[in-house]
Order: sequence, then structure tokens, then C-alpha cells
Amino acid sequence: MKDKILTFMKIGLKVKSVLTFIFFIFLIPIACSFILGNEMREGEIKNIPTIIVDHDNSSYSQMLIKEIKNNEIFNVTDYSQDDYDVKKLIENNKVRVGVIIPQSFAKDLTGGNAPKVLVFYDGSQMSITSAAKSRMDEILLSIKTGYIQKVMQGKLGVMPEVSRNYMLPMYFNYRLLNNPARNYSNFLNIGMLISVVQVCFVMLGADLVRKEKHYVSIWIKTILGGLAGAASTLITLGIQVKYFGVPFRGTTKETVLLTILFCIAIVSYGVLIRLIVTQKILSIQIGAVTVLPTSILGGYTFPLLAMPPFFQSLSNVLPFVHYAGPMRRIFLNGIGPNYINPEINWFIKFILCMWVFSLGIFYTKKAVKSGYNHIKNKKNSIQNTGEAVEV
Repeated sequence: MKDKILTFMKIGLKVKSVLTFIFFIFLIPIACSFILGNEMREGEIKNIPTIIVDHDNSSYSQMLIKEIKNNEIFNVTDYSQDDYDVKKLIENNKVRVGVIIPQSFAKDLTGGNAPKVLVFYDGSQMSITSAAKSRMDEILLSIKTGYIQKVMQGKLGVMPEVSRNYMLPMYFNYRLLNNPARNYSNFLNIGMLISVVQVCFVMLGADLVRKEKHYVSIWIKTILGGLAGAASTLITLGIQVKYFGVPFRGTTKETVLLTILFCIAIVSYGVLIRLIVTQKILSIQIGAVTVLPTSILGGYTFPLLAMPPFFQSLSNVLPFVHYAGPMRRIFLNGIGPNYINPEINWFIKFILCMWVFSLGIFYTKKAVKSGYNHIKNKKNSIQNTGEAVEV
């Protein structure tokens, strides 16, 4: 009966280990991919709550209000005659944009002066601010240009083409490369998901180390764990392409190779931490804590070129930087092997360093433990010999 209970417990522990492995490596990343994809399904920010204060109440101000209301970016939820309501509603998180049309709006517009429309943005939400500001500038500029062009055509008898040349003496043709739809999910989702999976993989690496007698066993498990992580990562990113419209313009070969190296590198880092820190829970915590900030330091959302030199130098040793950035360019830019090969070489060097350090720590600890046991056994032998002589 006792043997059956022990056997049952061993099977339970093995099942628990397998379920833990599946949970961290596959379930969490794939679930996050679906959740994030659905959250960012719209691709761009729309229906921003907006308040309008119209002190002019003229046909021209109503034309401006109509343009704002008809724009999908804005959702006019409030009207007021009190300027203070703009500040109050923004502070109370009721609206994100406030537009104050001055009493002299129509007079300035018809008089050839530049109407001064005051627009407030909620600076605590910079992504909303960026989307709202660019669209509001387009609306104000198009209304002013359209009105002056009509004046030139009606009062001065200027032909439409000529008036347009007077109004716009210089033309700029804009092309938004790589992400022409201005879709936030196209460049955010990739990095955010990689940030999640790397935490899972470093925890896996810390969990892989048991009481192996030889480093070869750890090395094999590290590679297998990295390959499993690569499969999970590719599935996670593939979900974004198949179900949520994130474009993939690169080549499969470079994508798979870079993903495998990244995952093996992160798992190897987790193994190294576990070999240094003997306690399992503590090593997992240290691995997660040290990896998590790399998505912030890696310049994925805030560019590295705007960071101080220290952080730019620090980014060179972060695996996230050498994977997330290139992956975004693979997906959106379609960059080829010439741009990926330096990152592949970097990961090969990083992995070799992790393995060398791990190998050194493994056998150093083993030698120290062996020496300690030898001294302990020798001491016990001397004590036993002394007791035998005394008897």
C-alpha cells in the first residue's frame, strides 16, 4: 500500500511539472495574444470624448462643430458656455479634448485674420493627445484654407486652380511608410507580447534546474526549453497576423531563426540565475524582475535616440532590444538577412557566454560541495577512530 502511494505521488509530481510547463510556455502567451489582439482590434484611437464651448454661435462656428462631430476621431459628448467646464471635465476624466471657439471667430475669419481657437488636450494620455491633435490641426487648417479660397474665387474672380496655388504656394506630398494605416496594434502588439513571453521563459529556465549530476543534462533541457518557447512565440505572433490583421512582410527563415535564438538565450539566462541562486522561488523572482524592465529600457515605445547615453549603452546588452526591434521591422518593413545577421551573431555570442558562465558555476559549486563533503567525511572518520581507540 505504501509503495502504491509513493508511486501515485511521483506520477502526480510529474503531471504537475508538465502542466506548469504548458501553462507558462503556451497558455499564458497565447491567451495574452488573443486578449491583446481584441483590445487593440480597432487599430487606431477613435471616439475621443470631447466638449465644445461655442462663444460665437455663428454659421462659421457651426461649420467647425459639424466637421468635428463628423470626424470619427472625436465624440462630442458635452456642450457648454463656460470655459471652466473644459478643465473640470478633463480633470474628472469625463472628456479628453476641449474646444473653445472665441466670440470673434466669424469676424476674424471673414476679416482675413487668423481665428484663435483654443484646444485643450489631456496630457496624461499622450497617445490620445497625439491622435486628437493631428486630426484637429487638419480640420482647422482645411476650414481656414477652404474659406479663404472661396473668398478669392467669389470677390476677386480668381480661378480655382490659381486660388489654390496662392493659398498653397508650396506642396508637400506625404507617404507614411511601413504602417500607412497608422494602426497602433501593428507596432505595439509585437513588442508587448514579446515582453510577456520573455518573463515566462526566464521563469522556465529557473525551473528547469534540478539536481543534475552532469551539466549536459541541463544543457539539453535548456535547448529543448528554448525550442518549446520558440514554438510558443511563433504561435503567439502568428495569431496577430492571422486573426488581427498585423502585417507580416518579412521572410519565415530569418523570423524562425531569430526567435529560436532569442528563446534559448532567455531560457539560458534563467538557468544561470538558478545555478547562482539555489532557492527555486527566489531564482524565479530574480529572473522575472530583471527581465521585465527590459521592455521599458529597450526603446520599444520611447525611442532609444531620445534616451541619455547611459541607457543607450545599456540597451546593447539586453536580448529584448536585439529581438523586439528587429521583429517589428521584419513584420512591418520586411527587412532581409543583411539586417538580421548582426542580431543573429549577437545572440550566438550571448548564448555561448551564458553557457560558459553556467558551466563554470555548475562545476565550481560541484567541486566546492565535493571538497566540503570530503573534509566532513575525513573529520567524521577521525572522530570515529578516536572513539574506537578510547573504547
